[in-house]
Amino acid sequence: LAVPSSQPQQPQQSLTAPLSAMAEVAYQHAEEPRSVAAHRGTKSKYRPPQQGEFGNSMVAPANIMFDRRVVRGNTYAAQIIPPAMQAEMQTRAKLANPVRRKQQNLHDQPMDDVPPVENRKHMDVQTEAYLEELTDRVIEADMDTQTDAFLDRPAAPIFVPMKTGVDADTQIYEGDLFDFDVEVDPILEVLVGKTLEQSMLEVMEEEELAAMKEHQDHFEQVRNVELAETQRMEEAEKRRFEEKERRIAQEQARVQREAQITEKVAAHKFTKGYLQDLHSAVFQNLHETGFFYNPLEREVATEFLPWLVSDVQTRVARIVTSRAIAADIIAAAVTAQQTLLEEAGVLRQSVAEQKAAAEQKEADEAAAAAAAAEAARLAAEAAENAPAPDEGGEGDGDDAAAQEE
Repeated sequence: LAVPSSQPQQPQQSLTAPLSAMAEVAYQHAEEPRSVAAHRGTKSKYRPPQQGEFGNSMVAPANIMFDRRVVRGNTYAAQIIPPAMQAEMQTRAKLANPVRRKQQNLHDQPMDDVPPVENRKHMDVQTEAYLEELTDRVIEADMDTQTDAFLDRPAAPIFVPMKTGVDADTQIYEGDLFDFDVEVDPILEVLVGKTLEQSMLEVMEEEELAAMKEHQDHFEQVRNVELAETQRMEEAEKRRFEEKERRIAQEQARVQREAQITEKVAAHKFTKGYLQDLHSAVFQNLHETGFFYNPLEREVATEFLPWLVSDVQTRVARIVTSRAIAADIIAAAVTAQQTLLEEAGVLRQSVAEQKAAAEQKEADEAAAAAAAAEAARLAAEAAENAPAPDEGGEGDGDDAAAQEE
């Protein structure tokens, strides 16, 4: 590691004076040098410099702790933008691209439309030398191109004054000026402390938000309870008012009914006292003239007795007819029963005869079978007791046995 030694600097007046004199002699200009203005429409190679708070160009902050785009604190909480920041953001958006805003304003302005002449209308007509086919949909084609990315403008070179004096070197070994283990402790302490502090602040903020949420929930519960109590009291007051109105209506109806009953009783008494003698006189006159009679006796004599006689005659005729029909049915049933008994006797006799014939046949077949079995047994015993004959004699015995069978 080479470290320049601290040497006394020499004055630069003696060096700059000859250089300026030589420049005046070697170069001569008709006008003072000036920067060339960039033409409109040319594309810059570098990004435009960012405008600072006071209008001057400034480089974006390299430390994210001072970058306003980085969200701090709890990321789950709602981000509230202060009014000053909103005004500043709107101002930046307006100053971002004034040319585009001007073009947009020109585009938004309505164009003058000349109305057509009477009995005519406007129509789009091609006036070019070469006509092209007009379709409902414009022919589209996908084209791709690759543009170069914007490059950051390189930083201005740091001014380095002209070196003066004589350089001197010295050798410094590892560990002479810097010890990592010792130097890193304060840095780590600061980093860990800041991290813990930020964490504690976030935790405290979360706890504060939780406490606020709990307080809000408690307030909501209390308010709901109070609202329910208020509604209950309103309903009770409403029910009392309705009960009061109903009782008043009932009392008014009762008073009105009592007044009507009183009037009716008075009218009834007056009418009864007025018509008492008239009623008896009228009925006596009607009874004497024969106008009144017993309706029950008249109805029995004129309607009930004729109907009863006709109904009895009809029922007697039905009984006589039914008895005759029943006698005929009984006689036919007795005749059919006798016929069935005779046929059953004949069938029993024929069945008994067939049964006797079948039993006789089975007895004959059993006797024949017993005789055949006895003959076979005797033939077998005779064959066992007879001497063994020759071949010719064996043939004759077989013939005899066959004949016996």
